[in-house]
Parts: sequence; structure tokens; C-alpha cells
Amino acid sequence: MSDDLHLEEKVIEALHFYREALAAAEKSETVQALAHRALMNMLPELRRADLEDRPPSIRTKLFDAGAKAVVRLNEARQVLDEATAGLEGARQALAALEVQLGYTPDVAPGNRILVTVERALARTDGEDLDGSRRERASES
Repeated sequence: MSDDLHLEEKVIEALHFYREALAAAEKSETVQALAHRALMNMLPELRRADLEDRPPSIRTKLFDAGAKAVVRLNEARQVLDEATAGLEGARQALAALEVQLGYTPDVAPGNRILVTVERALARTDGEDLDGSRRERASES
């Protein structure tokens, strides 16, 4: 019985890690969307500055703002990659613990995290966080 208790503690730890990775992924997606929107809104301004032959200082400011948006976008993608790897590691750990225990512990009845974990355990490769399908680069 103490082995089961130890495994259940590991499940709780894996759930906590999964939850943190999921929050990081969600935050990264938001940051990416904001950076992408800023960049797309800036392109017409850059074109207009070039076509209207505005002073170099204005074009430089626009270019610098665009470069910062690209940096934010790249940083957010890196965070998302790390969070996705963390999610996959936690999912695998949870699946292995479930096999060892023979059941999924009832850690917190009614807690949203159990639903999240059940979905993670059921998730197939190639499925995004929101449940939509995506193509893997290696399959293209």
C-alpha cells in the first residue's frame, strides 16, 4: 500500500509539472499572438514610410519596433517549444504511473486538472493543445 501512496505522490508531482507547463504554453501562445499582431500592423506603416520617403529616423524607429516584435515572437516560440516538451514528458510520466498503479488516482474530485490529464493521456501525436490536428514537420 505504501508503494501506491508513493506512486500517487509522484502522480501529484507530475500533475503539478503538467499544470505549470500548460500555463507556460498558454501564456506563450498569447505572447506570440500579440507579437504577430504588432508585426502585421507595423508592415503597412513601414511600406508607407518607404513610399512617402519619410525621414530615415522614422523608418529606423519603425524597423527597430518591428525587430523587437520579431525577437518577442522568437522568444515566445522558444518558451512554447520548452513547454511542449515539458507537457509531453509529464504526459508520458502520468501514463507510466497510471500503468504502474493500475488506475488514475482521484487527486482532487471536480478539479479541472483531472480532466486536463485525462485528455493528455488520451491525446494522440500531432494534436495541438486545443485539440486541433496539425502536421508534423517530419511527416510533410
